[in-house]
Amino acid sequence: MNEQQSFVQRFEADGAVCLRQAFDADWVELARQGIERNVAQPSPLFRNLARDGGGGFQSDMWSRRYIPEFERFCMESPAAELAAQALRTDRVRLAQDTWFAKRPGSSERTPWHHDTVVDGPFCSMWVALDPTPRDATLEFVRGSHLWGQALMPGAFFDDPEKREGADSFYAEFHGDASRADAHEFGKIPDIEANRDAYDIIGWDMEAGDCVLFDARTIHGAPGNHFNHYMRRFVTRWVTDESVIASHGQDMIDALAKSGLENDLRVGHPIRGPLFPEFNFPSA
Repeated sequence: MNEQQSFVQRFEADGAVCLRQAFDADWVELARQGIERNVAQPSPLFRNLARDGGGGFQSDMWSRRYIPEFERFCMESPAAELAAQALRTDRVRLAQDTWFAKRPGSSERTPWHHDTVVDGPFCSMWVALDPTPRDATLEFVRGSHLWGQALMPGAFFDDPEKREGADSFYAEFHGDASRADAHEFGKIPDIEANRDAYDIIGWDMEAGDCVLFDARTIHGAPGNHFNHYMRRFVTRWVTDESVIASHGQDMIDALAKSGLENDLRVGHPIRGPLFPEFNFPSA
Protein backbone atom coordinates (compact mmCIF):
# COMPACT_ATOMS: atom_id res chain seq x y z
CA MET A 1 0.00 0.00 0.00
CA ASN A 2 1.52 3.36 -1.00
CA GLU A 3 1.35 6.47 1.20
CA GLN A 4 -1.49 8.04 -0.79
CA GLN A 5 -3.68 4.94 -0.56
CA SER A 6 -2.95 4.75 3.16
CA PHE A 7 -4.11 8.27 3.97
CA VAL A 8 -7.19 7.99 1.76
CA GLN A 9 -8.24 4.74 3.40
CA ARG A 10 -7.73 6.19 6.87
CA PHE A 11 -9.72 9.26 5.84
CA GLU A 12 -12.58 7.06 4.67
CA ALA A 13 -12.55 4.75 7.69
CA ASP A 14 -11.93 7.22 10.51
CA GLY A 15 -13.36 10.39 8.99
CA ALA A 16 -10.16 12.33 9.76
CA VAL A 17 -6.45 11.99 9.11
CA CYS A 18 -3.38 14.07 10.01
CA LEU A 19 -0.92 14.78 7.18
CA ARG A 20 2.49 15.79 8.46
CA GLN A 21 4.26 18.76 6.83
CA ALA A 22 1.85 18.81 3.90
CA PHE A 23 2.46 22.57 3.58
CA ASP A 24 5.97 24.01 3.65
CA ALA A 25 7.13 27.09 5.53
CA ASP A 26 6.38 29.44 2.63
CA TRP A 27 2.71 28.44 2.53
CA VAL A 28 2.46 28.75 6.32
CA GLU A 29 3.95 32.24 6.29
CA LEU A 30 1.72 33.29 3.40
CA ALA A 31 -1.42 32.27 5.32
CA ARG A 32 -0.17 34.02 8.46
CA GLN A 33 0.31 37.22 6.48
CA GLY A 34 -3.17 36.81 5.03
CA ILE A 35 -4.74 36.60 8.50
CA GLU A 36 -2.87 39.73 9.59
CA ARG A 37 -4.16 41.59 6.54
CA ASN A 38 -7.68 40.22 7.02
CA VAL A 39 -7.87 41.33 10.67
CA ALA A 40 -6.99 44.84 9.47
CA GLN A 41 -9.50 44.57 6.59
CA PRO A 42 -12.44 42.54 7.92
CA SER A 43 -15.32 41.58 5.64
CA PRO A 44 -19.02 41.62 6.58
CA LEU A 45 -18.54 37.94 7.45
CA PHE A 46 -15.81 38.65 10.02
CA ARG A 47 -16.79 37.24 13.39
CA ASN A 48 -15.55 37.64 16.93
CA LEU A 49 -16.49 34.27 18.39
CA ALA A 50 -15.62 35.00 22.03
CA ARG A 51 -18.55 35.05 24.45
CA ASP A 52 -17.01 37.92 26.43
CA GLY A 53 -16.91 40.20 23.39
CA GLY A 54 -13.12 40.32 23.42
CA GLY A 55 -10.91 39.57 20.44
CA GLY A 56 -9.61 36.23 21.67
CA PHE A 57 -11.30 34.05 19.05
CA GLN A 58 -11.69 35.46 15.53
CA SER A 59 -12.65 34.25 12.06
CA ASP A 60 -13.57 35.47 8.58
CA MET A 61 -14.88 33.63 5.51
CA TRP A 62 -14.53 33.74 1.72
CA SER A 63 -11.75 36.29 2.21
CA ARG A 64 -9.65 35.12 -0.76
CA ARG A 65 -11.72 37.52 -2.89
CA TYR A 66 -9.72 40.47 -1.58
CA ILE A 67 -6.84 39.00 0.48
CA PRO A 68 -4.15 38.15 -2.12
CA GLU A 69 -2.28 35.82 0.22
CA PHE A 70 -5.39 33.67 0.63
CA GLU A 71 -6.09 33.72 -3.10
CA ARG A 72 -2.63 32.37 -3.84
CA PHE A 73 -2.85 29.77 -1.08
CA CYS A 74 -6.19 28.49 -2.35
CA MET A 75 -5.24 28.46 -6.01
CA GLU A 76 -1.63 27.26 -5.88
CA SER A 77 -0.97 25.29 -2.67
CA PRO A 78 -1.28 21.47 -2.41
CA ALA A 79 -4.74 21.79 -0.82
CA ALA A 80 -6.86 21.16 -3.92
CA GLU A 81 -4.91 18.09 -5.02
CA LEU A 82 -4.99 16.57 -1.54
CA ALA A 83 -8.75 17.09 -1.42
CA ALA A 84 -9.17 15.46 -4.84
CA GLN A 85 -7.17 12.45 -3.68
CA ALA A 86 -9.22 12.09 -0.50
CA LEU A 87 -12.51 12.35 -2.39
CA ARG A 88 -11.26 10.02 -5.15
CA THR A 89 -12.10 12.42 -7.96
CA ASP A 90 -10.36 14.19 -10.83
CA ARG A 91 -12.20 17.46 -10.17
CA VAL A 92 -12.92 19.44 -7.01
CA ARG A 93 -14.37 22.85 -6.26
CA LEU A 94 -13.36 25.18 -3.47
CA ALA A 95 -16.51 25.62 -1.40
CA GLN A 96 -15.08 27.98 1.21
CA ASP A 97 -11.94 29.49 2.62
CA THR A 98 -11.87 30.56 6.24
CA TRP A 99 -9.53 30.87 9.18
CA PHE A 100 -9.69 30.68 12.95
CA ALA A 101 -7.37 32.39 15.42
CA LYS A 102 -7.33 31.86 19.17
CA ARG A 103 -5.15 34.18 21.20
CA PRO A 104 -3.36 33.03 24.36
CA GLY A 105 -5.79 32.53 27.21
CA SER A 106 -8.87 32.35 25.01
CA SER A 107 -11.19 29.93 26.81
CA GLU A 108 -13.81 29.79 24.06
CA ARG A 109 -14.39 26.24 22.91
CA THR A 110 -15.32 25.38 19.34
CA PRO A 111 -18.50 23.38 20.03
CA TRP A 112 -18.86 19.78 18.90
CA HIS A 113 -20.60 19.83 15.53
CA HIS A 114 -20.45 18.54 12.00
CA ASP A 115 -21.04 20.41 8.76
CA THR A 116 -24.30 19.49 7.10
CA VAL A 117 -25.08 22.35 4.71
CA VAL A 118 -23.81 20.28 1.75
CA ASP A 119 -25.13 16.88 0.69
CA GLY A 120 -22.65 14.64 -1.11
CA PRO A 121 -18.83 14.61 -1.04
CA PHE A 122 -17.59 17.37 1.26
CA CYS A 123 -14.25 17.59 3.07
CA SER A 124 -12.34 20.18 5.08
CA MET A 125 -8.63 20.81 5.45
CA TRP A 126 -7.31 22.63 8.52
CA VAL A 127 -3.69 23.74 8.19
CA ALA A 128 -1.89 24.53 11.46
CA LEU A 129 -0.03 27.84 11.24
CA ASP A 130 1.41 27.59 14.75
CA PRO A 131 2.48 24.70 16.99
CA THR A 132 -0.75 23.29 18.43
CA PRO A 133 -0.49 20.84 21.33
CA ARG A 134 -2.91 17.93 21.54
CA ASP A 135 -4.76 19.69 24.37
CA ALA A 136 -5.63 22.60 22.05
CA THR A 137 -6.08 20.95 18.68
CA LEU A 138 -9.17 20.00 16.70
CA GLU A 139 -10.66 16.71 17.89
CA PHE A 140 -12.88 14.19 16.14
CA VAL A 141 -15.24 11.39 17.09
CA ARG A 142 -13.74 8.61 15.02
CA GLY A 143 -16.16 7.13 12.50
CA SER A 144 -19.00 9.56 13.25
CA HIS A 145 -19.23 10.50 9.55
CA LEU A 146 -20.76 7.04 9.09
CA TRP A 147 -23.53 7.48 11.68
CA GLY A 148 -25.98 8.45 8.94
CA GLN A 149 -27.78 11.19 10.85
CA ALA A 150 -27.60 14.98 10.68
CA LEU A 151 -26.91 16.31 14.19
CA MET A 152 -26.72 19.85 15.50
CA PRO A 153 -25.15 21.42 18.62
CA GLY A 154 -27.54 22.19 21.42
CA ALA A 155 -27.43 25.94 20.67
CA PHE A 156 -29.12 25.26 17.32
CA PHE A 157 -32.29 24.42 19.21
CA ASP A 158 -32.05 27.40 21.58
CA ASP A 159 -33.72 30.77 21.30
CA PRO A 160 -31.51 32.76 18.86
CA GLU A 161 -31.50 35.67 21.30
CA LYS A 162 -29.76 33.49 23.88
CA ARG A 163 -26.94 32.24 21.64
CA GLU A 164 -23.47 33.60 22.28
CA GLY A 165 -20.01 33.41 20.74
CA ALA A 166 -19.15 30.34 18.70
CA ASP A 167 -22.54 28.76 19.46
CA SER A 168 -24.24 31.65 17.67
CA PHE A 169 -21.86 31.36 14.72
CA TYR A 170 -22.52 27.67 14.12
CA ALA A 171 -26.26 28.10 14.43
CA GLU A 172 -26.17 31.06 12.03
CA PHE A 173 -24.52 29.11 9.23
CA HIS A 174 -26.29 25.79 9.77
CA GLY A 175 -29.88 26.97 9.75
CA ASP A 176 -32.45 27.83 12.37
CA ALA A 177 -34.43 25.39 14.47
CA SER A 178 -37.53 27.54 14.02
CA ARG A 179 -37.66 26.47 10.37
CA ALA A 180 -40.03 23.68 9.40
CA ASP A 181 -37.23 21.41 8.25
CA ALA A 182 -35.48 21.46 11.65
CA HIS A 183 -37.23 18.23 12.67
CA GLU A 184 -34.76 16.30 10.51
CA PHE A 185 -31.93 17.01 12.94
CA GLY A 186 -30.94 15.19 16.07
CA LYS A 187 -29.01 16.85 18.88
CA ILE A 188 -25.32 16.18 19.28
CA PRO A 189 -24.83 14.39 22.61
CA ASP A 190 -22.93 16.03 25.45
CA ILE A 191 -19.58 14.60 24.41
CA GLU A 192 -17.58 16.70 26.87
CA ALA A 193 -19.56 15.32 29.81
CA ASN A 194 -18.97 11.73 28.72
CA ARG A 195 -15.72 11.69 26.75
CA ASP A 196 -14.84 8.12 27.71
CA ALA A 197 -17.91 6.89 25.83
CA TYR A 198 -16.51 8.11 22.49
CA ASP A 199 -13.46 7.26 20.41
CA ILE A 200 -11.98 10.76 20.31
CA ILE A 201 -8.90 11.33 18.17
CA GLY A 202 -6.59 14.31 17.66
CA TRP A 203 -2.93 15.08 17.13
CA ASP A 204 -0.10 17.27 18.36
CA MET A 205 0.52 19.49 15.36
CA GLU A 206 3.40 21.60 14.11
CA ALA A 207 3.06 24.48 11.68
CA GLY A 208 2.55 22.98 8.21
CA ASP A 209 0.72 19.87 9.44
CA CYS A 210 -2.92 19.59 8.45
CA VAL A 211 -5.97 17.57 9.33
CA LEU A 212 -8.11 16.43 6.42
CA PHE A 213 -11.59 15.30 7.39
CA ASP A 214 -15.01 14.40 6.12
CA ALA A 215 -17.21 17.38 6.97
CA ARG A 216 -19.73 15.02 8.58
CA THR A 217 -17.23 13.81 11.16
CA ILE A 218 -18.22 15.34 14.49
CA HIS A 219 -15.47 17.70 15.58
CA GLY A 220 -14.69 20.41 18.11
CA ALA A 221 -11.73 22.11 19.76
CA PRO A 222 -10.74 23.36 23.22
CA GLY A 223 -9.81 26.96 23.95
CA ASN A 224 -6.21 28.15 23.83
CA HIS A 225 -4.86 27.76 27.36
CA PHE A 226 -1.27 28.09 26.17
CA ASN A 227 0.92 31.18 25.91
CA HIS A 228 1.12 31.57 22.14
CA TYR A 229 -1.17 32.49 19.26
CA MET A 230 -2.82 29.54 17.46
CA ARG A 231 -4.05 30.10 13.92
CA ARG A 232 -5.54 27.68 11.38
CA PHE A 233 -6.24 28.29 7.72
CA VAL A 234 -9.13 26.21 6.42
CA THR A 235 -10.33 25.24 2.96
CA ARG A 236 -13.48 23.21 2.24
CA TRP A 237 -13.95 21.13 -0.89
CA VAL A 238 -16.79 19.54 -2.86
CA THR A 239 -17.23 17.61 -6.11
CA ASP A 240 -19.61 17.77 -9.06
CA GLU A 241 -21.99 15.48 -7.14
CA SER A 242 -22.26 17.81 -4.13
CA VAL A 243 -25.45 19.89 -3.70
CA ILE A 244 -26.79 22.43 -1.23
CA ALA A 245 -28.71 20.60 1.51
CA SER A 246 -32.42 21.11 2.08
CA HIS A 247 -31.76 23.45 5.02
CA GLY A 248 -29.11 25.47 3.16
CA GLN A 249 -31.26 28.53 2.41
CA ASP A 250 -30.05 30.26 5.56
CA MET A 251 -26.46 30.00 4.38
CA ILE A 252 -27.43 31.29 0.90
CA ASP A 253 -29.24 34.22 2.48
CA ALA A 254 -26.24 35.00 4.69
CA LEU A 255 -23.98 35.15 1.64
CA ALA A 256 -26.36 37.46 -0.20
CA LYS A 257 -26.73 39.73 2.84
CA SER A 258 -22.94 40.09 3.02
CA GLY A 259 -22.77 41.17 -0.62
CA LEU A 260 -21.49 37.88 -2.08
CA GLU A 261 -23.38 37.30 -5.31
CA ASN A 262 -24.03 33.64 -6.04
CA ASP A 263 -26.37 31.37 -7.97
CA LEU A 264 -26.75 28.78 -5.22
CA ARG A 265 -30.07 27.00 -4.89
CA VAL A 266 -31.20 24.33 -2.45
CA GLY A 267 -30.82 20.88 -4.00
CA HIS A 268 -28.58 22.12 -6.81
CA PRO A 269 -24.82 21.73 -7.44
CA ILE A 270 -22.33 24.31 -6.22
CA ARG A 271 -21.25 26.44 -9.17
CA GLY A 272 -20.10 29.95 -10.01
CA PRO A 273 -17.03 32.20 -9.69
CA LEU A 274 -17.14 32.07 -5.90
CA PHE A 275 -16.38 28.33 -6.15
CA PRO A 276 -13.41 27.77 -8.50
CA GLU A 277 -12.82 24.40 -10.14
CA PHE A 278 -9.57 22.40 -10.04
CA ASN A 279 -8.82 19.51 -12.40
CA PHE A 280 -6.38 16.66 -11.86
CA PRO A 281 -6.75 14.29 -14.85
CA SER A 282 -5.84 10.69 -14.12
CA ALA A 283 -2.48 9.62 -15.46
